[in-house]
Amino acid sequence: MTRHAALVIGLAVAAVGLSTTLPLPLYGAYAAAGGHGAGALALAFACYATTVIVTAPLLGPLPDRIGRKPCVLLGLGFAALSTLVLILQPGLAALALARAAQGLGMGCVAGAAAAWAAELAGGGVRGAGQAARIVAAATIGSFALGGVLTLAALWAAPLAYPPATFALHLGFAALLLVLVARLPETRAPDAPRGAWLRRPAFPRGTWPTTLAVVPGWGVTGTVLTSVPAALAAAGLPKAGPLAACAMMAVGVLAQLPLRGLAPRRAVAAGLGLLVAGAAACFWGAAIQALWPLLLGGVAVGVAVYALVYPGGLAAVAEAATGEERARAVAGYFVVAHLGFSAVPLAVGLAVDALGAAAALGLAWLALAATAAALGRRLR
Repeated sequence: MTRHAALVIGLAVAAVGLSTTLPLPLYGAYAAAGGHGAGALALAFACYATTVIVTAPLLGPLPDRIGRKPCVLLGLGFAALSTLVLILQPGLAALALARAAQGLGMGCVAGAAAAWAAELAGGGVRGAGQAARIVAAATIGSFALGGVLTLAALWAAPLAYPPATFALHLGFAALLLVLVARLPETRAPDAPRGAWLRRPAFPRGTWPTTLAVVPGWGVTGTVLTSVPAALAAAGLPKAGPLAACAMMAVGVLAQLPLRGLAPRRAVAAGLGLLVAGAAACFWGAAIQALWPLLLGGVAVGVAVYALVYPGGLAAVAEAATGEERARAVAGYFVVAHLGFSAVPLAVGLAVDALGAAAALGLAWLALAATAAALGRRLR
């Protein structure tokens, strides 16, 4: 078992990542079933990011307090719970609870999985490199595949509810719980435990690249919430999930060919592409046109997941050293999740108050102005 420990931990990370994206094609259906609008959907969606922000100071140092294995087991448990809740009581209230559980699950495995996999792989440069590749592939793959798999299941069996992917995910998580429980803990019982809380840090000179992730993740959150809700209200329930899945899948896969760009250049290029992609995506949603919606979604995915997000993260990692690096990365994710929750919520409330076309148009104008201001700072 220890020979394949890094792979098992990578699969555990994939199970947690899948829990966050498997329900994606059903967001509009959850809102419509209860007669809710885009604002309520965005509020339920934001529970994930809010949970990550609130618990980040505690969950960051948790692997050094209780060990790596308990953290990964907790993450799997929360991931399974999120899927079970949506199976038993589908709807926006269940989605809010599931999103909170998903945030706790990702927070538990984020710091523990890579460290544990590296230690079980033998440590050193070789072990750390192998673990990083496996965990990164698991994260990217699960984020890219979750919504696509559920969308395929709904097309194959539109009357089967919940979709087969939910039950399969529960079985996958249960299997991983058994396998992970058999792996040895690597944290020594007498190792220093450190503090219970770890405050985020923001290295000097990284604010432009860090703040760029707010509109970046804000637009992706809008494509995941308000766009599908608006299209579902217009009689196109599958168009929004299709654009969201294309955004996630192409965006995370595009990280590989674009990862060699310098951080500030990547962020600047990503902001320009984000403005163009959001214009096409929002326009397609406003006029119910599939092709601009899909092409815009793909452009947004590449801009955010392959350029703005990794570029900003790399800038933070380069500017910090030692213990401050972990706190700096935590700070970056707090800002990112703030954008992931606050921006979609504001757009969703505007959609309910003004209508989809006006709200999305105003959102794009705010995005263009923000990108222009950040672009000047980056230059």
